Amino acid sequence: MKEAILFDLDGTLIDSAPDLAASLNYTLTALGLPTYDLATVRSWIGGGATKLLQRGLSGTKEPKEVDSELLEKAKEIFFAHYGANLCRETSLYPCAKELLENLKGRYRIGLVTNKPTPFVHPILQALDIDIFDVVLGGESVEYKKPHPAPLLHACETLGIQPYKALMVGDSINDYQAAKRAGIDVVLVPHGYDEVETFAKEEEITDLCTLKERLCA
Repeated sequence: MKEAILFDLDGTLIDSAPDLAASLNYTLTALGLPTYDLATVRSWIGGGATKLLQRGLSGTKEPKEVDSELLEKAKEIFFAHYGANLCRETSLYPCAKELLENLKGRYRIGLVTNKPTPFVHPILQALDIDIFDVVLGGESVEYKKPHPAPLLHACETLGIQPYKALMVGDSINDYQAAKRAGIDVVLVPHGYDEVETFAKEEEITDLCTLKERLCA
């Protein structure tokens, strides 16, 4: 009895890791710092660009405090490079576009991502999935996931109660945000987090199976 389906973006609908890794490594090289392979950067994605940069600058998944001046310089380099290279290797996961197209008209659909807002619509347009009823980027509300505020704001914008929504994500940030907002959640196993470590088996499903369930 759901009325709205809310989606995360990176790791859920799209695999943006190659382009994020390229921009992170470009930034690190410009700053004279070590670079990292795709697998390492993939494990660092989640929580927004600032956390990704903190992880890259400190060389660890647990984001450490780094010099504020260095971080600001890194942001400047990273955002300029990534903004010019958003979809060189970024791709949709299997069934992502078909799922969205089948949901449209049956449910209200929303996108709630921690990705910097200026990057979101260009990526949706490039991948031909700019069909959401509401789109929230990382700066759209005061707090980012795992805070529930973005999901609650999306529900309010769509004019529905949280219990009538379903959140689809790939990370513990998505999971915690949904639980705190009183929204049911399902997680895809192909993303950037090891969802089996914190979610129940019945809360994990791939996009193709989700399409069959929701669009039958």
